[in-house]
Amino acid sequence: MSGSTPATTPWPAQRLAASLFLVLGTDMFIISPLLPQIRAEFGVGTSAASALAWSFALVYAVLSPAVALITNRFTRRSAMCLGAAVFSVGLLGTGLLPSLGLVIMARVVAAIGASIMGAPVWSFASETAAPHEVGRAVAAVAATFAAGQVIGVPLGSLVASAVSWRWLFVGLGVTLAVIALLILVRLGPETRVPERERLSVSLARSVGLWRRSDFSSLLTANFFAQATRYATYTFAGALLFGRFGLSTAQLGLVGMGVGVGALVGSTVGGRLVDWTRARGGSQPLLNVITAVILTGSIMLATAAVPLWLSLTGWVAAFAAGSAFVSNGQEMLARSAGTGRVYAVSWNNAGLYAGTATGTVLLSSVGVGSVPFVVIAGSLGVLSVAASIVLWRLDKRSS
Repeated sequence: MSGSTPATTPWPAQRLAASLFLVLGTDMFIISPLLPQIRAEFGVGTSAASALAWSFALVYAVLSPAVALITNRFTRRSAMCLGAAVFSVGLLGTGLLPSLGLVIMARVVAAIGASIMGAPVWSFASETAAPHEVGRAVAAVAATFAAGQVIGVPLGSLVASAVSWRWLFVGLGVTLAVIALLILVRLGPETRVPERERLSVSLARSVGLWRRSDFSSLLTANFFAQATRYATYTFAGALLFGRFGLSTAQLGLVGMGVGVGALVGSTVGGRLVDWTRARGGSQPLLNVITAVILTGSIMLATAAVPLWLSLTGWVAAFAAGSAFVSNGQEMLARSAGTGRVYAVSWNNAGLYAGTATGTVLLSSVGVGSVPFVVIAGSLGVLSVAASIVLWRLDKRSS
């Protein structure tokens, strides 16, 4: 059940909840510039080292819908704090455990925590925002996630260069624990009443979302968009190191530039969503446009020989991809009503499943090779195709 519709958006509370995604964004993108260091420390190849990325994404994807059935029975604050605490333990383990196998297990623990807190953060943003600012609120969460690239990745890369990549994850774990404590103490009461229906009823509502063709089309588009963007970026560090000889610190600056692109894409995308809705425009058409830009940009990023052209492709890909995700999250949160946490959790599962699938596919070929570029581009084309299906469904229903 939901509470009354807010007249104004409580931005301080929104920013506090979204700050959890600052750590999540850093964690998601820091693996790429650290991949050469991690590979060297454990004496493994790029494919084995990339398990730190895809194991996290796979566990998040599998658990997110199931976890939402439980967390929806608690306040958003409680769910966010619990998830952040578990995530923090996983981050500390990543930085402190001695072997690659144990570090991967710590990544699994981190993913469990992230899956607990993820959907409540998105849901809190849409539930506490004023109706005319939902797009902006959802985009602010995506922008905070992107800020992890802008702030966390370059700083983390400097720490890794000066000391060790392990100290970075210890720092992230401590930071997340502090944010969780602040949310527990400072986040105000919620008008939303936690779910009290039987678990079987909740499960039926969650699974029943898949009977909607618009829902399945949007999640399919998001799956392939995430595979195009995040999975490919997992190997950006190895690609730019091998092709252009960039150092860890330089790769951190690349991460910052890509994060700026994502930040701009999220911010502009959120305002564009509100603008489009206010004028009766088509949000699915926005998906088609941004998916096309994403696909072209990722092929440019992976195939271009001049460094400046490759970097332009990375930045443009993340700007378009962030606008794409913000638009999709807003559509899901608005159309699902009181079942928004289930819709968002399925979407999170699709996003991270796309990351895991794309990472595994791309790890099977040479980084930067022709098959690598073809796979990355093909994933983007599939996202465009699913977005076109969603757009046509929207046109038929209007």
